[in-house]
Amino acid sequence: MSRRTVMFESWRGLYADSPRALSEHLARSEPSWRRLWVTTGENQFPADVRTVQRHGVAYFKDLLTSDVLVANDIISKHLVKGPRVHYVQMWHGTPLKLLGHDERTDNHTEPRAHLKRMVRDVAKWDYLVSPGPACTEMFRSAFRFDGEVWETGYPRNDVLRAPGADSRREDIRRQLGIAPGSLAVLHAPTWRDDDKTDDGRFRQSVLLDPGVMAAALPEGARLLLRLHRNVKERPASPGSDFVLDVSDHPDIADLYLAADVLVSDYSSAIYDFAVTGKPILLFAPDLDRYRDKVRGMYFDYEEWAPGPVAATQEELAASLTDLDGVVRTFGERYRHFVEQFCPHEDGHASERVVDRLRSALG
Repeated sequence: MSRRTVMFESWRGLYADSPRALSEHLARSEPSWRRLWVTTGENQFPADVRTVQRHGVAYFKDLLTSDVLVANDIISKHLVKGPRVHYVQMWHGTPLKLLGHDERTDNHTEPRAHLKRMVRDVAKWDYLVSPGPACTEMFRSAFRFDGEVWETGYPRNDVLRAPGADSRREDIRRQLGIAPGSLAVLHAPTWRDDDKTDDGRFRQSVLLDPGVMAAALPEGARLLLRLHRNVKERPASPGSDFVLDVSDHPDIADLYLAADVLVSDYSSAIYDFAVTGKPILLFAPDLDRYRDKVRGMYFDYEEWAPGPVAATQEELAASLTDLDGVVRTFGERYRHFVEQFCPHEDGHASERVVDRLRSALG
């Protein structure tokens, strides 16, 4: 096969997510292929890739002339698709909340413009990566995409099932200052469309109370706070080392490995964390409002949840102090959740995507 150029864009300039996992796999499996990454100049990239400034002249030229375009979100100014480009859209997670055409756009920031950008980009997709049939069904509805779907699993989750996952977990915990044997609770809530500061920035009003959590958890436990990338307003520091803000950590998969339990709400992080097999707790005090007025969901939340749903801090703390009981009570539901939403998350998704890509390129 002739030498190929693969252009990657992840969240408008980051080195992250499934595009990163695929790029790193290509470095091993197809070392002759050129890997070109979109940057804003604010983030670091490995020395073995070339970068191009987002929205510069070279950027638009590369969009037209690359053999493969890989992205995990819509490309906002992708106006013209080159004649030889194979566009692989990897998206950035399995949805619970409504997306795209299914979304209640009257609650979304700049709804018409957002939907217009999405429709324009979807028209250029050649292939859409999906973790499995359940997600494919939602994607078909949300994006109105009738092209080829690759049900391979998400490359970004390969690291969670990789042979070196245990040693990587130890390394990350050591880097974060988590003592061996100490409980690490990862709190990864999603953003709320209607939760903003006076100047229009998204904030996170639904958070765990450090005092309640610290009092309930064993000595040495740490609470890892991972805010959604849309949330720019950070909460005030609690003034103790119990809470560790890991919102800027470059790879959330590291945090999945480091943590012993996930606390989330309506985030796609729930599906990814389920690949680890570790307990998942849901903290959803604003469930009625979020479900009925803000965003809407593809599933009945209580039936969908792979773990206990808490409406108060005290209910959540009680579950956190009895994780063995949570595993016993929700074990069968958790297994069904993984079978339904993570059927291909075996650590080899990147390989399957590359195999499909080779076949598509001929």
